[in-house]
Amino acid sequence: ASAGDRPAREMPGFDLTARKGDVPLGRRRVDEEERQRVSSEEYLATHNLELYLREAVKHASRCAAVKDPGGVNPNTHIEAAAEYFQAVNLGRHVAGREWAFVQATERNRLAFLHDCRRAWGSTPTTMSARDWHGALRLQCPDLPFAVVKAAHDAAVGAGEADEGEGEGEPAGDAAVDFRRLFPALRAAVWYAPFLEVARAAAFEHSDLTPQDADACRSAVRAAAARVRETLGDGCSPPEESLVDAFAEALCDTAVTFGKFRAALCAHEGLARVTAAR
Repeated sequence: ASAGDRPAREMPGFDLTARKGDVPLGRRRVDEEERQRVSSEEYLATHNLELYLREAVKHASRCAAVKDPGGVNPNTHIEAAAEYFQAVNLGRHVAGREWAFVQATERNRLAFLHDCRRAWGSTPTTMSARDWHGALRLQCPDLPFAVVKAAHDAAVGAGEADEGEGEGEPAGDAAVDFRRLFPALRAAVWYAPFLEVARAAAFEHSDLTPQDADACRSAVRAAAARVRETLGDGCSPPEESLVDAFAEALCDTAVTFGKFRAALCAHEGLARVTAAR
């Protein structure tokens, strides 16, 4: 019988079932061609590899000092460096590291957020901003309170009022769980450099002092452009999220940084952008 007469189950063919880790060959070839077009220095800078190479050397030296103080085994450094790069690959290399290291690269920010979710994602515990700050400092000892406060304010403002919360109770005292906190925490961590620059440039380093909305809007846009230029596009929020955050935070003709920050971190578009990374 011809191929056309065979039952469908007997037809020859290829297994095209998608599997985790599949990479289209065309994309792989393009990536390889792109790597060949840049110099070694450019490639290292683009992927922040110099930072990880330095950290691998430090880790290898520390391990060798403990495991092979006499320098007998020449493979000790190699094994330790391989261990470090495996940790980087798995996103396990930022646990317990300082905030500056967390913010050093996109991979580090992602690893920090994944570490927080691994540690707290399954807990139903509800906590205040101060308590969440204390808890998350287990992942990063010098995590700025402003980052957690931004996420907490966004979670409280974006969700329904907490059951039993008094009408005059400060937002920072409201208890939220990690599931509610985490989407805003992603935005607060990811855009922390922008928020710092915007707070200084547009709000005179104050969270609560009302500022003229028109003047602030121009200053915030300038801050966003400056962050994009110095740190890259991914460190500055999209223009539409800034517009929406201003509209949400506006009170008559004035706006405070605290309300703007909370509205930005609660922005649904930013939640989708940061979740996709």
